[in-house]
Amino acid sequence: MKINPLSTKVYLPGDNNAKTTKTEAVPPKDKIQISNLAKSMNTASQEKLESVKAKMESGFYNSEEVISKVADEILKEISGE
Repeated sequence: MKINPLSTKVYLPGDNNAKTTKTEAVPPKDKIQISNLAKSMNTASQEKLESVKAKMESGFYNSEEVISKVADEILKEISGE
């Protein structure tokens, strides 16, 4: 198998020897826009996450009251209430 080297010739505009090629319209690139509402939701989520982390570190979720409440909600879900 023989591999031919790439051409190093540079074709400049106005070069009479330049190969002509068809130009195709290039579609616009995709964009993403995040609304102010979505940005504020992210901030609120971060604040809530920090609050939950602080409660976990303080042992809030290990209290009998919280454990009982979670167990009750699980039972409701299982029994279809």
